[in-house]
Amino acid sequence: MIQGIYTASRGMTPLLQQQDQIANNLANIHTTGFKQSGLFVKSYHRYLANDLQEPFADNDMRVDEVYIDYREGPMTMTKAPLDCYIKGTGFFTIMTSDGIAYTRNGNFALDPDGIIVTSDGEKVMGVDGFIRVERELPVTITEEGEVLQEEKVKGVLKVVDFEKPYRLRRCGEGRFLPLLPENPERQSAGFSIRQGYLEGSNVDMIRNMVRMIALYRNFEADQKALHAQDETLEKAVNQVGRIG
Repeated sequence: MIQGIYTASRGMTPLLQQQDQIANNLANIHTTGFKQSGLFVKSYHRYLANDLQEPFADNDMRVDEVYIDYREGPMTMTKAPLDCYIKGTGFFTIMTSDGIAYTRNGNFALDPDGIIVTSDGEKVMGVDGFIRVERELPVTITEEGEVLQEEKVKGVLKVVDFEKPYRLRRCGEGRFLPLLPENPERQSAGFSIRQGYLEGSNVDMIRNMVRMIALYRNFEADQKALHAQDETLEKAVNQVGRIG
């Protein structure tokens, strides 16, 4: 009976964690470059022994891994000259206060010195360092990532990629870092930059909403099972064997 309470409660834990992932996805449905995530849940089998020394299997559901869906989000036209969309694989490289990070969010601007930065002021890396332009002159960004002013190359956006399947972790603000130190960046192949566009969130709202409803019903079923086990245990303790 105690085992039944334990099993029901352990089944509810990954459901709550999956709900948290879905809630985070839906909260970022309008976040530029956001990648939706989910959970892999695995059943662990433990073989125990009862009073008769007969083995039986105990199933324990646990979160095995958090995965990120790296599929491209929709391309949205902004016509802003420094907004960039990566068509294909790869990440922009930026220098944050904590070091190098990677992102698909190409919502760029200029700082007072004319250096290309992210929307929150972090410097965008070029192949040969930071990219500085003249603030008063128009900027053209080619499909190869070259930043031009008056037909002169001011720098080339550094777009990198990693070995697939990706082993990256989120580090806030839609940015990623390698999960393992032995997963070095490499030159991205097969990409093109679209100036004046941004990549939208790849969150599938309908699919996430349907999944949220299904998880809620599963959680409710486990909750009822837990409550039934608790009531049975209470009767066993307080009523069984009572002398009238």
